[in-house]
Amino acid sequence: MSVVEVGAQHARYVRAADRFKSIWTYHQFATGVFKNFLGSPPPYRADFQHIYDDIKGVAGKLNEAQLPNAITALDTIEIALTRASRILLIADEAIGPSLLRRFFEKLKQQDDAIIHHIIKFYFYADAIEGDRRDKLDFLFTRIGEDFMVERNEFVSRESLEFRERLIALVSVLRAADALRDEVVRLIIAIRSMRDEILQVKTFDELTERHLLKNTRTFKHRVGDLYFNPDVLLAIIELNVVTKNRFLSLYEIEEQRILEDSQKLMEHGVAIERNFGDTNPDLVDEIARFREFKERFDELRAESNVKHDLISQMKASMSNILAQLDRGLEPDELTSIDELPAAFFAEQEQTESVAEKFGRDEVLLPFLNRIASAIAPISATLTDEQLTEVVIVRELRLEPWEVAAYQKLFERRDPEADEDNEELWTLYLRAAALRMKVDEEATILATAMAANVRPEGDLLSKAKQSLDSAKELDELFADFLQEAVYYSNPRILHQLYRSRFRLLRGFSGLWLIYDRQS
Repeated sequence: MSVVEVGAQHARYVRAADRFKSIWTYHQFATGVFKNFLGSPPPYRADFQHIYDDIKGVAGKLNEAQLPNAITALDTIEIALTRASRILLIADEAIGPSLLRRFFEKLKQQDDAIIHHIIKFYFYADAIEGDRRDKLDFLFTRIGEDFMVERNEFVSRESLEFRERLIALVSVLRAADALRDEVVRLIIAIRSMRDEILQVKTFDELTERHLLKNTRTFKHRVGDLYFNPDVLLAIIELNVVTKNRFLSLYEIEEQRILEDSQKLMEHGVAIERNFGDTNPDLVDEIARFREFKERFDELRAESNVKHDLISQMKASMSNILAQLDRGLEPDELTSIDELPAAFFAEQEQTESVAEKFGRDEVLLPFLNRIASAIAPISATLTDEQLTEVVIVRELRLEPWEVAAYQKLFERRDPEADEDNEELWTLYLRAAALRMKVDEEATILATAMAANVRPEGDLLSKAKQSLDSAKELDELFADFLQEAVYYSNPRILHQLYRSRFRLLRGFSGLWLIYDRQS
């Protein structure tokens, strides 16, 4: 036996010893979860002592004379480790991501070495998809964050030492190297999601724009690239930012939910008594709300409230109000003579938008949405003030895009000779297309996450959006080449920002569309 062969078997021995540490650590973790959270002993048996003794026994055989015996022993040990890992993975199915999180959040002191070994347990077992991706996501974030008391928020670790620790951890997977350009594109996409979450100002935005769901879907869909050290560092930063934003918004939202739900619980019996006979749907909705409220109280006591549960509670409260409104509606429809003036104003506005952009413009519904948001608001507000009005903010318009609408529909004068209708139209079409792209990408991503094949009509609309985005991108390029714009730093910045925001939405939709088609 050569020295090289002895070295190869020594490497096997080191890996087997490290794998045993990860299995043993996971066993200790699982025992704690089953005992403290599930109220039972772990549902498996394994002779860890025997495996440990076998590993110790190999150490003295790693020499040329005894190498054949060492190889046989290592073969046996690897089989035993695989069996032990398999039974632990069966037990792991009962430990969801929320249980894992609750376990570590109850620990008074965190030992990063324990988390390292649990991460390695999943890696050695090649169990990195589904719920286990969520668990790994939590564990990596746990070792990648620090709590800053003076700022009352979490910050991500960005040291060279931490990056080297990540490299050592993910090396267990033996994954293939990724192309640098692909890694860079992923990091740009992750930072774009981070910036979107940083801009969120209300808890409802997280729900309505599916930001949390989209980030989770993204992390599941990137496959093994998730474990590239640089991508992983960007993901940890995204998770820390998301955690801080969620906690700050939830603190406000929790108080509001408690107050509203308490009022509803107090008046639920009276509502059922007065409206239940004529509206059985209302009774059903109140019963559903009580279930959500009971679950909310239980999870709140465990510091384990889920974003989805909050959304369900709020939706249920809205449904109850809608049912009440339905019960108070008059039996007869309002006559044509009684239609409000706003109805005619809205029709006039729709006609005006169609005249400016053409009746066959595919973006017309989204342009009308922009018009409906801006038109009722006083034109005396500045563009920045208008973007902060809730109904406008939800459309995520830039100040110059709001200004483009104001000028195009003669609510404001142009600011300079180069500030013209062609430029305003480009800004508004780009903003409308962004809305269309984001909406279609969200629907397609949700379908992918649920393993549902999207309808052909939706894919056709997405293809239409991608083609339109290419056309608008060429228009942006033409504008950026014109000297009159190239020499104006303010308009140049606006063109670049609107263009890149459109490209970001385009790339996200293209990746999803390409996978579906």
